[in-house]
Amino acid sequence: MRRGAADPRRHRFATTPQIVGGFIQACMFVPQNFRHIQRFLRLQKITQVDGILADLGVSSHQFDEAERGFSIRFDAALDMRMDQRQTVTAADVIKIFTEQQLHKMLERYGEVTNAKTLAKTIVTQRAITPLKTINEFKRAVQAVVKGNPQKYFAQVFQALRIEVNDELGALEQLLQQTPSLLKPGGRIAIITFHSLEDRIVKDAFRAGKDKYFRLLTKKPLIASEEEIDSNPRSRSSVIADGLTASSSSVTSRSTAACRTGSPNW
Repeated sequence: MRRGAADPRRHRFATTPQIVGGFIQACMFVPQNFRHIQRFLRLQKITQVDGILADLGVSSHQFDEAERGFSIRFDAALDMRMDQRQTVTAADVIKIFTEQQLHKMLERYGEVTNAKTLAKTIVTQRAITPLKTINEFKRAVQAVVKGNPQKYFAQVFQALRIEVNDELGALEQLLQQTPSLLKPGGRIAIITFHSLEDRIVKDAFRAGKDKYFRLLTKKPLIASEEEIDSNPRSRSSVIADGLTASSSSVTSRSTAACRTGSPNW
């Protein structure tokens, strides 16, 4: 499962019986971030597992619910918390961060081309008027938008979302734990959706190559044209796939995944 509040999480599974199907009774759902995977496995007296699948994509339900504040398509409060038990929202980040912190966040997490200018504009505009909603924010910074506004704001919102939810920190902590959690011959597959996640996974797999993991494919797997037609949001997905180093030879290189939402397990 992925990061998200308990109620929305239950809603997702309640509305997707065709995905969950007959194996729902064999599943145990833990409403926690997957950065805590080892702790919760221990609570269930589980020391190692046969496989780990982490889907890093943000839930379509979260993007499509205006009040969650993830999408530039709607006007709503700047929230962006995947787990609504958290206290810090995107509006808080915009209000509290220094100009230098905003610059670093926008540049690193959103790869925003004019991150420094945007950070300065945010600090100037927030002193004039509160930036609490999506439209308030978009209007306040409209003068410094570069290129396609849709793409520009998508990058800005990605940076805010990653910061609010510490997405990359959670991914790094998951990857640090996986070598000790997988049984000999155990399999790990990580579905990434942008270059920042992809880079972290690649670096971890390279660092653990031969020592911890044996990669199953020379190149990451991508969605087929057929899958993209039926699920357009899979277009940017990439799967990195590997086995623990002591595994026997593998005859199949396919990975099956069902999208459930954000990075929880």
